Amino acid sequence: MLTALKDIGELLLNKENKSEIDILLENPDSNGTYKVIWALEFDKDFNFKGISVEEFKGEKPYIYLYKYGSARGANYSPTGIDKSIETKFNQKIMLWLKNHKNIPEIQKIYEELSKNKEEIIKQLKELDSQTKDGKILTLKIDGKYLYEVENPDFKKILLEDYLAKIKEISKKDAICSVCGEKKDEVFTTSLIYKFYTLDKECYITSGFNKKNAWKNFPICQDCFLKIDYGKKYVEKNLKFKFYGKQYYLIPKLILNTQEALEEINEILSMEAGKLSLTKESRAILTDDKEEILELLKDYKDVISFYFLFLKKDNAAERILLLIEDVLPSRIHKIFDVKAKVDKVFEQDYNFGRLVKFLNEFDKTLLEVVDKIFREGKIDFKSLLQIFNRKIRDEFLNGNNFSYTVKDALMNVRFLEELGLINTEVKTMEESRFEKVYEKVGKSLNTPAKRGIFLLGALTQMLLNIQGQERGSTPFFKNLKGLKMNEEDIKGLLPKVINKLMEYERFDSGKRETAEEIAKNLLSQEKFGLSIDEINFYFTSGMALYKEVADVVYKNEEESQTV
Repeated sequence: MLTALKDIGELLLNKENKSEIDILLENPDSNGTYKVIWALEFDKDFNFKGISVEEFKGEKPYIYLYKYGSARGANYSPTGIDKSIETKFNQKIMLWLKNHKNIPEIQKIYEELSKNKEEIIKQLKELDSQTKDGKILTLKIDGKYLYEVENPDFKKILLEDYLAKIKEISKKDAICSVCGEKKDEVFTTSLIYKFYTLDKECYITSGFNKKNAWKNFPICQDCFLKIDYGKKYVEKNLKFKFYGKQYYLIPKLILNTQEALEEINEILSMEAGKLSLTKESRAILTDDKEEILELLKDYKDVISFYFLFLKKDNAAERILLLIEDVLPSRIHKIFDVKAKVDKVFEQDYNFGRLVKFLNEFDKTLLEVVDKIFREGKIDFKSLLQIFNRKIRDEFLNGNNFSYTVKDALMNVRFLEELGLINTEVKTMEESRFEKVYEKVGKSLNTPAKRGIFLLGALTQMLLNIQGQERGSTPFFKNLKGLKMNEEDIKGLLPKVINKLMEYERFDSGKRETAEEIAKNLLSQEKFGLSIDEINFYFTSGMALYKEVADVVYKNEEESQTV
């Protein structure tokens, strides 16, 4: 993943013709609240001239040479954005200058500000009362911003200070773990991602000695700066939402060919929020309107992708899931399967239908997502157990659970078509209900399963009639809270037929359905199914009863009677 980020950084730097210092600089108005610049003005001889007030130049934020340092200390340049005037002046300006008084020009600036400190703070407080916008405090020398000043060279000082801090644990003449080349110096750092830390000795190789921590992750200066820039681009432009989580999409070169470089560059030219296709014309799999997965499916397998699911808690970071080396062809297959499921169910399929069931099972959800993009096998019975839990809850609470059942069926069909669920293909006797069975999928592969499914449909027909006739559905109690076993199913059919006869609604269509159920159930002595499987196929029939009715009734008017 780090090599992919380094390649991204290198491509961007070449394309944008940027220097090392440009990689590190940050936008002081990244949150959009700092619109006013207070510049402490000096002449060419470093004499203090006063305070100027300007609008923030958003088109070139680099001119302020801003790089955050720490909350309690100075930044990496004399530019500060803290709300408190005293903090801005004393901590972000004066402390930085004091730390660099060994440079004569900076010594002069420090003395000038020290001499005028009381008046400067008084003026800043007066200016502060004039607007509620956030203010950025910085220096200008001879009319030039810090980025433009050559004497003293603030850019060089920033770079040296920053690298000195991150090179605290280093080694001369060693191999960089990213580029694989021997460099004059390598070091280790947790500044790329916070989930890598050196705070605890148990994470350090070579005898738990912190001085040897460079062996954990040796990186050279060039690779670090390129990774840092690539990471910033990904965080800004390739960050997407996933139902309460977020992931970063990181493209990776597989082949260093012109075609691969062109495809990577095309992806890197996509601006966040400005995709070429609209939501209406683009198929999406998540709840993110800016998702670009469909745009990537037609690239060639000369590139691949990492999906990094990262959770950030303040300064801490934790990897939830890293999906590695996802090929465009795999993404294409996922969309092909989605289109097939959309057509079968005449509804749009997306991952939200999976999240509906798995949002309480974070680990399982991420495992399923990982296997969708990387292939693998999913335990079907464990999945049905989770699906049934949701279906059963809605059933017991009196909700219309048929939508939830259909969502579960779409999930099963989607995972089945991707080859993630092992389903034994069995030769079954041809049935007029074949088109309805198709919606349930390949797992409906025994007479018992088909009989249970049709029994669910016939039971729902009875419940509809009972609701019309009585305004209530007391037959529900026979379903035992959707925890029926094999014996319960075998005993349910005569109860359903008996009730239909009582209501004088056991017509030819329902009789034909009952005969098909009996034939299927009687042809298999033992079902060999778990309670979850039995009740899943039963509720599937309940949810799809209308499709069953459309098969057994000659016209639409007759099917409406169920």
